[in-house]
This record gives sequence, C-alpha cells and structure tokens, in this order.
Amino acid sequence: MASQNITLCDAHIKELKIQELVDKNKNIKIQFAYSPERPIIDTFTELKFSVQDLETGEHIKDFDARAVVTNGQRLFKFENITVADGDFSVKYLFPDDGTHQVLTRINTNNSILLASFSVFVPHQSPPSLLNPFPNTPSQQKENEPLTNIIITTVILIAVSTLTIIMIKKAAVR
Repeated sequence: MASQNITLCDAHIKELKIQELVDKNKNIKIQFAYSPERPIIDTFTELKFSVQDLETGEHIKDFDARAVVTNGQRLFKFENITVADGDFSVKYLFPDDGTHQVLTRINTNNSILLASFSVFVPHQSPPSLLNPFPNTPSQQKENEPLTNIIITTVILIAVSTLTIIMIKKAAVR
C-alpha cells in the first residue's frame, strides 16, 4: 500500500518542501521536490526525484524512469531516463499557472512503481511599463535599479520630444 506526505527537509534532496511516496509492499520511497519553490511561467523549473530503499535509506541503483507533467489539458513526457544512482531530475517550462500533476514511473529489476506529485504555479501579472519584471518580491528588489533606469529613460525621451515639438511650434510662428 502506498502513502504520500510532505516532509520539510531531507539529506537526498536539498529543498524545503519535499513530497514523498512510500510503498511498503515494494520497499521503495520516492521523494520529489522542485526548484524554484515558486515556479515562474515560461522559466525552467527543475523537477527532482530521489528513489530509495525504504528500510536502508540507500538509493535504488540502475533503473529506468519516466516523468509526465500535465494540468489536465496539456501533457508533456520525459521518457527513457536511465538512472544510475537513485537521483534524477528534469527541467520543465510550465506554460500557465495553476496546479500541475507530475507523474513518474520507476522500473526497477524487481518492480514497477507509479507516483503522482503536485506542483502549484502561482498566477503572475503580465509585465507593464511601470513594472516590467512582475516576479516574486525578492526578484523585484533585484530588478529595481534596472526598472528605475527604464522609467528614467522613458521620462527623458518624453520630455525631450515635448521640448522639440514646442521649439518647432515657436519657430513656425
């Protein structure tokens, strides 16, 4: 019987939030995490998996895997993944926000194990002239100098254009 839960940290995957599937009958534990923790649309997100022997905690070695990402409408497959040491990852571009399912199939010498995990991609506002980088707060702080330069440049161009128009109108009179 398989069970699934979320743990807060582990030695195999270095992320804060780890989803875990435990299958006691097959003696296998699959851990899943993704980075960044808040995926951004059309930016690579790394989907990380760690497959371990439930009793010893050692990695299962030399197996094949598949991963499928879906939001119920779209489907993307990563096939024929050969795993030597128990850990593997794939990079995926989430095309839209919402909850996505990440399905994996692990084929070991002894068994086949299926697992399903969730990834939530938060809604992101489209860029605007005043906020061309509408990402997370930490990314906004990193982009503030560039944003200020863009706004200053736009204002200078507008003032220069207006001044040239006013000079031409005055010269015509």
